[in-house]
Amino acid sequence: MKRIILITILLLATTALLFAFDIFADEEEPARKIYLQKETSLIIYRDKTLEPQLLLDISVDYNNEAYRAQTTLQIDVATSKLSAKHLSISIFRGNQILTTGWITHPWGSASLTHVVDVLNAQDLSGGIKDDLEAMKLPELMLSLTTYQERSSLDVVLKPGFRTTTLENTGRWSLIPAQFSSVTLDEEETMNLEKIGGGARYRIHTSPIDLGLLYFNGYWPQSGYTNITYDSTYAITGAETIHTRYQLIGFESSSLFGPLTLALEGGFFLSEDTDGSDPGLYNSKWAYLAELSYTHSASGTFLAVAYQGQYVLHFPSSPMDVDVLASNDGKAYANTLLAAAELKFFREKLACRVAGTYQLESTGYLILASATYALGDNLSFFLKTTWYGSIETKDSLYHTWDANDSLQIGLHAWF
Repeated sequence: MKRIILITILLLATTALLFAFDIFADEEEPARKIYLQKETSLIIYRDKTLEPQLLLDISVDYNNEAYRAQTTLQIDVATSKLSAKHLSISIFRGNQILTTGWITHPWGSASLTHVVDVLNAQDLSGGIKDDLEAMKLPELMLSLTTYQERSSLDVVLKPGFRTTTLENTGRWSLIPAQFSSVTLDEEETMNLEKIGGGARYRIHTSPIDLGLLYFNGYWPQSGYTNITYDSTYAITGAETIHTRYQLIGFESSSLFGPLTLALEGGFFLSEDTDGSDPGLYNSKWAYLAELSYTHSASGTFLAVAYQGQYVLHFPSSPMDVDVLASNDGKAYANTLLAAAELKFFREKLACRVAGTYQLESTGYLILASATYALGDNLSFFLKTTWYGSIETKDSLYHTWDANDSLQIGLHAWF
C-alpha cells in the first residue's frame, strides 16, 4: 500500500509539473509560479552539541479560475532527505472546491493550540516548534468544501492515516522506558481498512462564527498489544495498535473590537467504550478557551489560553496506554499557554515569545524568536527553546530538559 501511495504522489507531482493539466485547455491560460526557499542555520544545544541545517523548499503553483495545482518538495541537505510537504489538485466549480492530494487540512478556531484539529498527525521527531502548521504531517486525503453566503460545509475523507512521528533513540526519544529495548511490530495504517472521515459545518455571522464537527478515525498515537516477556518478566516484544474513535465537537470565535475569544471542545468516543482494554485509549472530554488581542496598526499580538481534558474510566494499571500518556498519572490534564508578538523598526524586526505550563507535571516550555528583514527576500533569525519542569515528574518537558537550544540562521526566498 505504501508503494501505491508513493507512486500516486509521484504521478500527481509529474502531472502538475509537466502537463499543467491540459484537460483544462478550454480555460484561460493558467498562471505558473515557481518559488525557492532556502534556510541555513546552526543549532547549539545546552550540552554544546552543534547541529548544522540546510533546508531547500521548491514550490510550483499553477492556477486559474477552474483549478489550482500545488507542489512543494523539501530537501534536507544535512540528512540527504527528500520529502513532499504538499502535493494537491484543487478544482473550483461555482461555490464548491474539491481538493485531493498529500496535504494538511486545519480545523479549529484558536491560534496557540487546538483540541479539534484532528485531521493531521504531528511530527515530534525534532521537538516542538512555534508554528503549529509546520509540525503537521501531510496526509493523503480528499476534501470538498461548499460555501454559502453565511455558512460553509467541509467534508473530508482519509484512505488511511499517518501516525505521530517519534524518535526511538537519541535526544528526542519519547518511547516509554518499558518499551525502550522492545522489538515492536508496527501496525500498517496506510490502507483502506483504516479509512476515516468527517465533516465541519460553520455558520458565519457578525460577530460570532460557530462550527460543528464530526470525525470518525484513529488516534495517531499508538497503543500496545500482544506484549511478550522473558523469564524475568521484562518486556521483549509488542505490537502497536491504534484506537478508532469518534469526535463530536464544536469550535467558535467571537470578535469584540481588537479582542477575539476562541472556544473549542468535544467528546472523543473510543471504540473501547468501557475502558477495559489497556492497549486502547479511553473516551475523553477535551476543551479549550483562548483570548487574543490584535493591534492592526502596530502588528502587536497577545494571547492567553487554557486547555484541558478528562479521561473516562481512568485505569490504575501502569501499563495502560492512558496512564503512560497521562501527566503524573492523573485522569485530567490542565495546561496554560501564552504568546506575544511585537514588531519594530517599521516592521523589519519581529519578536515573538510563547510559553506553556502543564499543571499536573509542572512541565514548561519557552519559545522565543527574533527575525530581522535584511531585504525584500532575505531575513536573519534567532530562535531559542527551553524545556524543563519545576518538579521531577515524568512528562515530555522533563524528558527533553537537556534539549535547550539556540538557533542562528538566514532565510531566503525567490
